Order: sequence, then structure tokens, then C-alpha cells
Amino acid sequence: MTYPFVLTVIYFVLLNGQETGLQNWVFSSLKLIQFAFPAVFVFLVCRESLSLPQWKKPAFGFGLGFGVLIIGVAMGVYFGLLKDTLPYYLLRGKVQAKVLGFGLTSVWAYGVFSMFYCLIHSGMEEYYWRWFVFKRLRTQIGKCPALILSSIAFMSHHVILMVVFFGLTSPLALGFSLCVAVGGGVWAWLYNRSDNFYAIWASHALVDAAIFIIGYDLIFN
Repeated sequence: MTYPFVLTVIYFVLLNGQETGLQNWVFSSLKLIQFAFPAVFVFLVCRESLSLPQWKKPAFGFGLGFGVLIIGVAMGVYFGLLKDTLPYYLLRGKVQAKVLGFGLTSVWAYGVFSMFYCLIHSGMEEYYWRWFVFKRLRTQIGKCPALILSSIAFMSHHVILMVVFFGLTSPLALGFSLCVAVGGGVWAWLYNRSDNFYAIWASHALVDAAIFIIGYDLIFN
């Protein structure tokens, strides 16, 4: 639960301003460790078999509906309340500097990165946080404590991003961080209720799409 927090501190804070190739190499290497660990642990340590999740229709509509709701709220907050305010211009400068560090300076590169995050990385995060962290916690401490603890842990590495972009004492950093925890809680609840991995993956992908739409406006508009 703490590894993603440490990972984010390393690549997002400590390596800020370093050469693009180094940032991308460290980021990719640390992410590979993060996403390989659950499968290795379950298979080699727990001696459990691994299999792809089965397609299930129940809860898929709820997952998509929640994702669409978050897109609407995010667009409303960004375009209706945040854009063209002082926090917007501060955020825009920081976001543009960050994507420059990762070499995402063209629409094409940003588009490819966005597609990867929305379609692939969102599923990997759900596999890590809900399939592995929440599910393992549930067997140890029960579903409600597991839901709360895993959601706070899921929020923790996002806090680093919010503080970097909005500032340590910003109400926006606090508010958006709490929104991440709530989203993680909803996905854990849905996964616990339906055991439908694809439903939470689709929901997470839609939320990521909202983030990258906003990112596009900040960088290229």
C-alpha cells in the first residue's frame, strides 16, 4: 500500500527537472515492479493459481454510469469554476512543465500516452488496488475496514500529485484528494458486491479520460 506513494515521490518530485530519458526509465522500471509484484506474490508465495477474470454483465451499467457521472462533474468543475482563475494559470504552468519533462510535447505523443493510461493503466491500477490490495485486506480485517484502508492508501500517492500541482495548503489539493479516496471506495464496494473486474476497469478508464481531456486543454489549448 505504501509502495505507490514512494514511487510517486521518486519520479514526480525527486526527479523533477532531470533528463527526459532518465525520468521515463525510472518511471517505467518502478511501475513494472509495482504491477509485477501482486502476480508474483499470489502465485509464488500464496501458491494460488492465476486466471483472467470472467466477463460478467451485472454491475457493468453502474460502473459505466459512475464513470460518466465523474466526467460530467469534472468537466463542470474545470470549465465552469476553475478555468481562467488564478489557480488555473498556476496549474497550467506546472502541468506544461511536467509534460515537457516526460517528453509529451506533441499532440500525437500525448494522445498515445493518454490512450495507454485510459485503456491499459486503469486496468492495471484496478488489478493492483482492488484485486490485490483490497481483496487481501478483506480476508484479514473484513470488508468495511479493507474498503476504507485500501481507499486511503489509493488516495495517498495521488496526494503527491495534488500538492505538486495546487500547493500543500490548497483547498483544491485536499478536495481532489478526498475525491480520489471516494472513487476508490466506490470501486472497492462495487468489486466486493459484484466481483466484476471489468466493471471497475471501465469506470476507472472513463475517469482517466476526463483527466486527460482536462490535461489536453491545459497543455495545447
